[in-house]
Amino acid sequence: MMPKNFSIKFYLSLILSIIVLLAFIYLLKPFFGIIFWAGILSFFMYPLFKKINTLLRYHKSISALLTILIFVLFILIPSILFFLLLYTQIQNVIFNLNLSFFEKLFLIFSNLKNKLIFSHIYPYIEPYIQNLQNQLPQHISNLIQHIVQSLGNIFITTFGTIFNMVLTLFTLFYFLIDGEKILNITKELLPVESSSKENLLKKISEILKAILYGSVLASIVQGVLALIIYLVLSVPQPFLFAFLTMLASYMPFLGTTFIWLPLSLYFLLIGSYLKAILLFLLCALTVAQIDNILKPFIISGKTKIHNLLMFFAVLGGIYRFGITGLFLGPIILGLFLSILEIYRSLLNSKENTSDSLS
Repeated sequence: MMPKNFSIKFYLSLILSIIVLLAFIYLLKPFFGIIFWAGILSFFMYPLFKKINTLLRYHKSISALLTILIFVLFILIPSILFFLLLYTQIQNVIFNLNLSFFEKLFLIFSNLKNKLIFSHIYPYIEPYIQNLQNQLPQHISNLIQHIVQSLGNIFITTFGTIFNMVLTLFTLFYFLIDGEKILNITKELLPVESSSKENLLKKISEILKAILYGSVLASIVQGVLALIIYLVLSVPQPFLFAFLTMLASYMPFLGTTFIWLPLSLYFLLIGSYLKAILLFLLCALTVAQIDNILKPFIISGKTKIHNLLMFFAVLGGIYRFGITGLFLGPIILGLFLSILEIYRSLLNSKENTSDSLS
């Protein structure tokens, strides 16, 4: 039996430890996002850092700076430029989204009844078009008001975003330098047997790589290919539609077809038959095939993530975190699956222990 004063000291130490832990969490709370992004970036940039570090004969500080410079030049700056162009094109869409635009659109629809292909279909859709015409002014007004408010918030948060980026890169520098130490601490804290820790970390790494390379990278490649095609064929607002194509790549079943097929139909309706055919063929043969070619090549034996899970992770990420949720949502899904993997390993180790005892 334990002495009474020992149990009192134990509980006092436990309470004090919890208070200090909560105070530390409260202290770091404003920087959770920065630490999270720096951790994720260091995870994916660490292989590059190791290669540079080997070439520079293990000068960690210079290697970390070069790794961050490569990230800034080839990933961060192009991403910022893309989203600035995207923002500009969204503004153009908002300014052009007036009643005269929709009157022209309805005129195109009304002219369909003179086309041989659509003459039999038009009488069935005509009541819906008239109903839409009656309700459209109020819907347009509400939509424009909502979008203008949302875009206004971007300017308010711009300074904060730049400050967070600088802090993230600063944190990333130290995460790269002390990567091995962080990994060793992580191994020690994992609640599994020592023999299983390496396999578990490997599994978690595969899950996160499958998320980034198999889904996020594939969607970016589809967006870039779509952007090139849209620019060549003079699709209106190409950056906006390329971004929508990238988002649509997460959708189950239809995927990117949800964007480029209506665009092909748009060219068909306005009489640009050659553009319609070229857009359909180029997107069907390149953009739509990325899932079948790139994903199996990148993921190969790695953990495969179901499309429906990815779709809801992206939607939930965008809903909760804005534009960064496009990447944050899938990463959170990867971490969630990693926690499930830890839990599964714990269950397996308990089963093995009980079997050995019996």
